[in-house]
Amino acid sequence: MLDPMKTPTPTKSTPVAPPTRVLCVDDNPDITEVMRMVIDTEPRIQCIGCLSCADQLIETVRGMSPPPDVVLLDATMPGKSPLVATSEMAADFPAIRTIVYSGYNDAAFINRAKAAGAWGFVSKTDEPDAILRAILDVAAGNAWWP
Repeated sequence: MLDPMKTPTPTKSTPVAPPTRVLCVDDNPDITEVMRMVIDTEPRIQCIGCLSCADQLIETVRGMSPPPDVVLLDATMPGKSPLVATSEMAADFPAIRTIVYSGYNDAAFINRAKAAGAWGFVSKTDEPDAILRAILDVAAGNAWWP
């Protein structure tokens, strides 16, 4: 039985893991703002920035300290092909995992994203919870495919 007059012995607390850092890339500023708001609802994930195209993705990531854990990359944008950017990310930053997302669930495109080195695919029509689970799973080293 605990003695109420005795000072309790402090216990070690479990260290809190830093949040998963996500960089969003989409040419539609409304989409990036929605993705930022969705990500900000989950304390285990942090949106660290948004880009409007994949053209400067590699250079931007090189300049980040610490870098993102996950890049959430729109499948269709002007400028550099998102699949080319995915291949570059996989080659230059193998520890950073890319999730491609799109409004279309085209199986052929999803297979090309896999071949380019993406770790997962989510649809823009997926529920926000599914997108958050995908980010956390991919950050933990698990693939996320429909």
